[in-house]
Amino acid sequence: METMIRMARRLSTRATLMVNRVNATRPRLSRCVICLGPDQGGGLCHACLLDLPTTAPCCQRCALPLSIGERGASLCRQCERTDPPQDLSRIPWRYECPVDRMIQNYKYHGARAQGAALARNWLQAAGMPEPRPSVLIPAPMDPGRLRERGFNQTAELADWLGRATGIPVLAGRLQRHGGYRAQASLSRSERRRNLREAFFVAGSALLPEHVALVEDVVTTGATAEAMGHCLRRAGVERLEVWALARTP
Repeated sequence: METMIRMARRLSTRATLMVNRVNATRPRLSRCVICLGPDQGGGLCHACLLDLPTTAPCCQRCALPLSIGERGASLCRQCERTDPPQDLSRIPWRYECPVDRMIQNYKYHGARAQGAALARNWLQAAGMPEPRPSVLIPAPMDPGRLRERGFNQTAELADWLGRATGIPVLAGRLQRHGGYRAQASLSRSERRRNLREAFFVAGSALLPEHVALVEDVVTTGATAEAMGHCLRRAGVERLEVWALARTP
């Protein structure tokens, strides 16, 4: 009996997927990039959006989960001790399934619809209390990696978020020297050493006092910290970090 029930469920799931795939070929219908069912206008259906793994409750400055002993506090103990350059992090999702796969497909396989779906739902998930930043600054890419990939995902993300929030994007001021090792395979201490003097602000004009640094994923926080210190030296008084996902 249980075997028959399992078979029926598998057949039902396969039938649903087949119907969704057929419907997805119809150009007038907008489909969820995860389940291929009807979306809510932002590339994700309501059910899949609710299923995305959230960072809350988390530290306001680094977006890491708060421990049981830290619940009710706004900052984690690490941020209280180290005082990172950012005043606030708006990172709604954890870098876990399916968010991690969506970002990887976007970055490494050109699946822009998956990146756009996260960006279009970011504002609803992250919220936007006042005061808002004056500008959005996308994290720069290593020049060699930019040539290899063909696009800067954080620049596209900043453009999407800029259109959603009405905040202008200031591209090209924050830049990165070439020749540094890729961060993905490095430990936290190795990332910090690798990023010393990696970033610079082009031009002599001071930046606006309140800016948001846009990244796709914050992993150890070393890259955001290095860029944050660079922006602080260029005149930024209040710094936010906006990203799609945070590695727990």
